[in-house]
Amino acid sequence: MEMIVCSGQWQQAQDGAVYCLGTLEMASVGPFGLPALTYGEANAILGAVALLFASVWGVRVLARVIRPY
Repeated sequence: MEMIVCSGQWQQAQDGAVYCLGTLEMASVGPFGLPALTYGEANAILGAVALLFASVWGVRVLARVIRPY
């Protein structure tokens, strides 16, 4: 995600457009002060979360088969 930073103040026109009174710059960090993720890093995180979900689900199913109710 690319974020834009204004060195001056933001103002809103009557038509709803937003203007920067300073200069626009690209922010080098992402939200929450963390560096921006690449698509590869985001896919690795999603894969790890999916693997964790599948592992927990599998353990629950196995526990029900071994010990019913």
